[in-house]
Amino acid sequence: CGYRDLYEGFQALGVEIVGVSFNSPGENEAWVIDQGFQYEVWRDDDRTLAVTYGSVDSVFAFVPGRVTVVLDADGQLLLNYPSVDVNAHPQQVLDDCQLLFDMTN
Repeated sequence: CGYRDLYEGFQALGVEIVGVSFNSPGENEAWVIDQGFQYEVWRDDDRTLAVTYGSVDSVFAFVPGRVTVVLDADGQLLLNYPSVDVNAHPQQVLDDCQLLFDMTN
């Protein structure tokens, strides 16, 4: 997983990674352990986050699309990636975060 592999780079910028899934807490926990994720995976059982950030069009969706958002500490949207390539995308997000946070420091 790209985010797992690039985790230290995000941490160096003060960026926290959180995954979000429709799976049960037990399924998420098993997935985190199996994949060796250093970050939390939250359950979005009412689809609020998925609808808010465009991963699904409706609270009745069964499977979310993959999207990435970068929020500041106040929850304001800084970066939005509505469609992602899971292989190349994490590096692009890290590169963008490096540019963004270098500009704000």
